[in-house]
Amino acid sequence: MIILSALFFYVLSGQTYLSNDYLMPCLESLSTKWHLSETGTGILMALGMSIPELTTNILSCFKSSRIGYGFGAIVGSGVFDFTVCFGLMSLFSNYYHKRALRMNLKALMRDIYVYLLTLLFLTFVFWDYEISLTEALILTLFYPSYLLYSLVQMEQKDDFQLSHQKHHFPTLLQFLDFHPEQAEDLDVDGKEIGQENQQEQVQEEQQPSKILLPFTLLFKFTIPKHPELAFIIISFYCFLTVNVTMTVVDEFVEQFSVSPAFVGLTIASWGGNIQDILNASLAAKNKKTELATSSIIGSQIMNLQICLGFPWVLTMLIWQRNITFYDETISQSMLAIMTVVLTSFFLMLQQKLRLTYKLGVMLLSIYLLYFIYELLQQ
Repeated sequence: MIILSALFFYVLSGQTYLSNDYLMPCLESLSTKWHLSETGTGILMALGMSIPELTTNILSCFKSSRIGYGFGAIVGSGVFDFTVCFGLMSLFSNYYHKRALRMNLKALMRDIYVYLLTLLFLTFVFWDYEISLTEALILTLFYPSYLLYSLVQMEQKDDFQLSHQKHHFPTLLQFLDFHPEQAEDLDVDGKEIGQENQQEQVQEEQQPSKILLPFTLLFKFTIPKHPELAFIIISFYCFLTVNVTMTVVDEFVEQFSVSPAFVGLTIASWGGNIQDILNASLAAKNKKTELATSSIIGSQIMNLQICLGFPWVLTMLIWQRNITFYDETISQSMLAIMTVVLTSFFLMLQQKLRLTYKLGVMLLSIYLLYFIYELLQQ
């Protein structure tokens, strides 16, 4: 068990490092090269950052026993973000500033409504243990509708990017080499204040983390600078890392007689949200809670609508039949997830959208209760 868990989290850490240190710069280069507008750049960033989740669900769809893992990894990530990440952001904001920071009501309400509507639809989809092509198409088309709705509601041009970009924060490699005494010298982009013009020199001088050294060397010598070619190779590495994690999940499920959905909803979400925990911490320190809130919820909306819906559509078009699964805990988990998100939202409203210490403790407690519930379901 220890070896399987260590391998699982190590590969997930490498996947996170690949996404944040190579995929995001690659997408930024592509957007500049293709002369995309701010809106186009935001969409490209959102699509690019969802490649790991998209790959996970595509691979899980081609084996009925794995479909629960693809669902669990994506939906479980949202539960983790709503409780643990927002909870830690609340605690960190009080620790750093000795007061509660406030969230933006309009952006939060818009994204929460869309997220809850998507969860409600997914509950309906999973209720009969079968996914039809019509249901998958509706879910996929939710996202363009959400984008249109967001653009209509936006008062400022840059707000769109706040909801769809996750690259404003330090990378995982910076986090592993991070020391508390450096905190006051870093802004939200992970750059030293007053030294933005020396960013390239700082990156060249930065020593690679010993923990991720094999990944560091592999990516450094095999990913070229040419953005289009780099994107293809990065996508291939995403495929390989996801395939390794799924192989480990198969062994884990077989040895301990737990459902793939449970592994995705809990263990996979822990390893896959390392970067989000870092984002929450530094967003609280730098008073960028509005940016972090929009980024977290916006990315989770895309994960539900595109990273679940599109692979389902693709799979059914290839197989020419509906997707069926035999994990009875999925429908029950959906109801539990709806309860967790609604409770978290009402607690935020009860605290008047202030990231208080009390809110942080309550959100973390909710996740603990949710984990116990999923564990008892096994």
